[in-house]
Amino acid sequence: MRLGFLTQETKQQPVVGISACLTGENVRYDGGNKFHQLIQQELAPWLNLKKICPETEANLGIPRPPVQLIKQSTQIQALGVEDKTLDVTKALNDTSRNLVKQDCYDMCAYIVKARSPSCGAGSTPLYDKEGIPLGVSNGLFVEILKATFPHIMVVEESTFKDIGACEGFLEQCYRMHLKQRNKSESIT
Repeated sequence: MRLGFLTQETKQQPVVGISACLTGENVRYDGGNKFHQLIQQELAPWLNLKKICPETEANLGIPRPPVQLIKQSTQIQALGVEDKTLDVTKALNDTSRNLVKQDCYDMCAYIVKARSPSCGAGSTPLYDKEGIPLGVSNGLFVEILKATFPHIMVVEESTFKDIGACEGFLEQCYRMHLKQRNKSESIT
């Protein structure tokens, strides 16, 4: 990295949330992970990463039946792909609200898993009740995160295709972190 303002001293690093599956934790519905090498090599040493998986925090199990987002009238629900009677919407929404309040207040950014029914940021497939694609949406966790803390930068792992993208993200994180720190120091 060529960014001179970065520090490896953890207490000085920006706090950034990350979908736990991207760090190699086997928390996905199929019991696997989506380890992202570039995030681990280029971002992890410079950020205070806070790993979260809303689906495991909601006690949905590992492995677990896959779910998808279904729009019914004005509501978006997380329903089973094979078993349409499986409805994890309340569990995911309740857990997401708690996680956001407890764990996200000090974050400047959050790295999420694209297309996830909980963590996707504008890429999660949205269907009607007959299974016909309607477009894309935010995952349930990301929707709550953005509504509660609109200042938090939310990016999908697919953003990090090269070192330049990583450097740009780190620069934004450190600028936001310094701004937050200066603001809190001026209050006290």
